[in-house]
Amino acid sequence: MNDKQFIIGITGGSGVGKTTLIDMLYEKFKGKISTLSLDNYYKPKHLQAVDSNGIINFDLPSALYIDDLKTDLDKLWEYKSIQQKIYQFNHPGKTEEYRVIYPNQILLVEGLFVMHYPFVKSRLDYKVYLSVDKEKQLERRLKRDVEERNYSVEEVLYQWENHVLPAYENYVLPYKVEADIVITNDSHFDENLEELMSVIAQRMT
Repeated sequence: MNDKQFIIGITGGSGVGKTTLIDMLYEKFKGKISTLSLDNYYKPKHLQAVDSNGIINFDLPSALYIDDLKTDLDKLWEYKSIQQKIYQFNHPGKTEEYRVIYPNQILLVEGLFVMHYPFVKSRLDYKVYLSVDKEKQLERRLKRDVEERNYSVEEVLYQWENHVLPAYENYVLPYKVEADIVITNDSHFDENLEELMSVIAQRMT
């Protein structure tokens, strides 16, 4: 364990509510949290693998710049700041943006493959696994990817069946048993969240 900060991994399938959870933690622990999102390490389209139909599959561990992720995580673990390029998803014409991530008392490392990459998992002091029923996941993914990421409904549904669900089964679900806490994003979400916040608060004292 790093004495300077409490490093929490947050993982789960697409659309389970990772962003919602992180927003709640920021509200609770104002000024004490930084976040490293794996989403910002995705390679551009021309470097991605394609499936048998020639469709890009972003839901593979090889889809990310793994060396860059490791370098940045190591720096944050050493309590050094990093400059991170923000991935623009399906908006290649958008202006490049960067953010500086400063070390803090709490570092959240969030993303699909947080527990799959050994070098990430080895840095975690506490592992959070989020889950929700698949219908709700698909509903949220459709809303996000159509409205925010410039995909058609047909593209989202194809990715869901052929990429998202297989990736979840292979690279996310197997690590559920290793989580320190499993939070189901349902009517009991607030109760589960309180347990997590209590763990963090105890670590901060």
